[in-house]
Amino acid sequence: MTAAVLFICFLFTLFLIRENFVPIARKEMLSAREVFSSLQNPKLVLSLFVTSLIIQVATGSIAPILTLYVRDLAGNVSNIAFISGMIASVPGIAALMSAPRLGKLGDRIGPEKILIVALIISVLLLIPMSFVQTPLQLGILRFLLGAADGALLPAVQTLLVYNSTSQISGRIFSYNQSFRDIGNVTGPLIGASVSANYGFRAVFLVTAGVVLFNAIYSTLSLRRPAADTSHSVKLTSRVALSLDAVRTALL
Repeated sequence: MTAAVLFICFLFTLFLIRENFVPIARKEMLSAREVFSSLQNPKLVLSLFVTSLIIQVATGSIAPILTLYVRDLAGNVSNIAFISGMIASVPGIAALMSAPRLGKLGDRIGPEKILIVALIISVLLLIPMSFVQTPLQLGILRFLLGAADGALLPAVQTLLVYNSTSQISGRIFSYNQSFRDIGNVTGPLIGASVSANYGFRAVFLVTAGVVLFNAIYSTLSLRRPAADTSHSVKLTSRVALSLDAVRTALL
């Protein structure tokens, strides 16, 4: 099934995606140091990399214990796999529903505010997940969390576009992906370690603490002059949210 979906993605990419790409000569390519030196605000871009890492840590820390936590809440039921699958998938459904509205809102008020508010809402939803008594309660909270989390990475990506040029955007996004991959590795390790030592419920509290740190860190980092928000750039927020919502739903 997975192979078939990937093959379909390959066919869509091969036949339907076209781009006007002008390659940069090797002698004109900038070094990593020159890339960051050319940025208007390199500290802000680095903080966005760290934010991407922490977002993935928060997402990945829950993944290893979710099915076990649902089983602990549900008790001895025969369809535990189905219940766990539903609870795992509801954030993607919520992201699909919220993405268009959050995209329009981001175009109007800016991705910075969307990012900060979504992080704060995530903290407020993660804490009660540690105290739920039924799978239904957990599912409702995860649905609301998905609606908020769907705005996080697209907001980061939009801010990266705002603060980089087309000449270096490929490497900026590749660096950001590297930080996300680090988060994908460390998140499950943190979740597994916390659950092994303190129980499943502690994972949500620790994750809430990590996201709270991210919210404070992002708030301090994003105190800067407003970026250029011309019409061509403003569309990025809506497009990024929609694409990431589809990706989340498929995952």
